[in-house]
Amino acid sequence: MVQFACVLLLMLAQAGHAAAAGEERKVLVLYSMGSDTTSPWQRLVHKGLYDELEKKEWGDVPTIFEEHFDATRVGRQPALDSMAPYLRTKYAQVKLDAVVTENNLAATFLNSHPDLFPGVRRYYVNHGRKGWRPRDGEALEVPHDYGRMLGVITRVAPSTRRIVVVGDKTPRVQEWIAGAREAARSYGERLQMEYWDNQSFDDLYRRASLLRGGTAILMFATYADSTGSAALPSDIARKLAGVAQVPIFTHVESLIVPGVAGGYVLSGEAIGRTVAQVLQGQQADMSNVQRYVFDYRSIERHGLMHIPQGALILNRPQGTWEQYRWQILLGVGVVLAEGVLIAALVVALRARRRAMHTLNAERNNLEDRVLQRTLELLMANTKLDQLATTDPLTGIANRRRMTEHIGKELERVRRLRHPLALMMVDIDHFKRINDTYGHDAGDRAIVAVAHMLTGDLRAIDLVGRFAGEEFVLLMPETDLETAGHAAERLREAASRLVVEVDGGLTIALTISVGVAASRPQQAPDTASSLLVRADKALHRAKQEGRDRVVLEA
Repeated sequence: MVQFACVLLLMLAQAGHAAAAGEERKVLVLYSMGSDTTSPWQRLVHKGLYDELEKKEWGDVPTIFEEHFDATRVGRQPALDSMAPYLRTKYAQVKLDAVVTENNLAATFLNSHPDLFPGVRRYYVNHGRKGWRPRDGEALEVPHDYGRMLGVITRVAPSTRRIVVVGDKTPRVQEWIAGAREAARSYGERLQMEYWDNQSFDDLYRRASLLRGGTAILMFATYADSTGSAALPSDIARKLAGVAQVPIFTHVESLIVPGVAGGYVLSGEAIGRTVAQVLQGQQADMSNVQRYVFDYRSIERHGLMHIPQGALILNRPQGTWEQYRWQILLGVGVVLAEGVLIAALVVALRARRRAMHTLNAERNNLEDRVLQRTLELLMANTKLDQLATTDPLTGIANRRRMTEHIGKELERVRRLRHPLALMMVDIDHFKRINDTYGHDAGDRAIVAVAHMLTGDLRAIDLVGRFAGEEFVLLMPETDLETAGHAAERLREAASRLVVEVDGGLTIALTISVGVAASRPQQAPDTASSLLVRADKALHRAKQEGRDRVVLEA
């Protein structure tokens, strides 16, 4: 009710300004979800929208018209079929400056009706499809970060070895599931993934109730089951939280109901702020629409730990201070005021002398303190940069640093036409080592090979751990033939490596190496194309029996 009152006041104020200033902007917003009373997501979007608009003066806000597709209540196709004639009739005499859609259904509708509102600028906010582009207008979308989505689960619940992904068979949800499946590849066999997207709601709740320790649920917004029954995703989340004994994570803020732990989610409030920015003709900021949000009671129930700094914690219980803060402050203020009035004459001269002494001391120490803070900040930034670009197991460069370095060296190749070679190194039969002797033995093998690769590097070379047991060695100022000789020396050195395991046993190691080099005289390389060529050579080495070096064809 408060939000609707805000809208009414906005409209009245805008009408007054229109009379005084003449023509003003008029904007239509099409929402995919139903009203605030039926859609938790819509409530969050509206909250962010009005919070952002309240920062502005009345005259800065355009006239806003809002329409909702209530597909959950009336069905997707009926909602689409009825909207076009309704809009033509209602807005026939309204001269709009822009049309903004929020979420997938509204975006799909407007994109398929180019005849509606001809010449009016269109904005598609949070359209919800990866790689989708409208026929006209501006698409404002941040794809889900599935790597962070899975990474925060293993961070806050480190005992997790199995993640059950819950969804349905709709194209949109299948796209999300595909994103999670792709992100899970980086975990290899350390994380078992299951995908529950083809069962009835009853089967879903029954199977979820049987899950136990070491397992977590990742729930995507689910609207229907295998029998065709439909339900609101928030209702499904509540029922799932009521039967599951394991933590439930999700990808959108509106599904963090009591009992759902949260995770790295798309924020409805942030989307609302983005819509407000578009309405006001500002540059939309899509950089912060995803954030960490957690439910306090779920954190306590499941013993979640290592919650990311800056995460929003919902449903945190209020203590005495939070409940009676202003009463306490008022009482303390009265007591302090009386004490200050009684002692004012006695303290005044002493306070003045103390203030002058403090001022002089601060003036003398200011430069030292600024220098100290600057050095501390520089050291902290350096440490953060090292953590972000270093593999924690081996201490060598990680994938991010290596990819950036390849790009810089390729730029030098384009400018100076100097040679550049790249090796992709893989430990042979690594899966067998892990399966037979355990992951500790696998980690020792990775560390041993990393030390071997870095033992004979030139100052301009860089070696990094790219993924699992795979390494990349970048050699500037090196042609393909020279790099091949170097790779052969590394292969021979690896064959002399021995890794000790429990029981006094030892494991002999071998590596396979694929070598590629830049081609300055041909089309310019990218980091991706150079890596792909080296990977193909590595694949040939594996196919030809391993423990060998293969140069790109």
